[in-house]
Amino acid sequence: MKDAKKDKMPAKPTKGKGKLIALGVVAAIIAGAAYVIYKSDNTVDTSFASIDGIPCETQEYSTFHIHAHIDIFSNGQHVGIPAQIGLEKTCLYWLHTHTSDGIIHIESPKQQDFTVGQFLDIWKATNTGIPSSGTPEVFVNGNLVSTSLASTIMHAHDEIALVYGDVPQNMPTFYQFPEGD
Repeated sequence: MKDAKKDKMPAKPTKGKGKLIALGVVAAIIAGAAYVIYKSDNTVDTSFASIDGIPCETQEYSTFHIHAHIDIFSNGQHVGIPAQIGLEKTCLYWLHTHTSDGIIHIESPKQQDFTVGQFLDIWKATNTGIPSSGTPEVFVNGNLVSTSLASTIMHAHDEIALVYGDVPQNMPTFYQFPEGD
């Protein structure tokens, strides 16, 4: 009578089979890495058009990552800025908001100047509630500037106020950004 345990034991793979399995695993790893590299180099979501030269991409960048703050006033009354400006289902623009606190996130793959006009154009294209189609007075860090929206550059930690109609009595001159912003 044969030993039952011996009949149920699988045959040991030969050394050739082990090498073949190892080669298959290595090939799968290389193919996976190539796919990830390919996808990371092709991050533009072509279903959303660029706005003022700013594409909608599938990743956030840290190469150039700053924040500015915008307050909007209409006839002396504060108007909120909505959350999710510049954020689409599958991509985000380099200028966007996450929350309704007025902080503008500027996250780009390269350092360059971005303007209030570009942010407002992204807002118009991706959200609702823009306060007015008129031309506001522009204040940067409490100072009235003579630049247009299209040429008012947003720098790190700028407090920008757009005033439609009456100027508010207490014009903001700075914004207290959260620690780390």
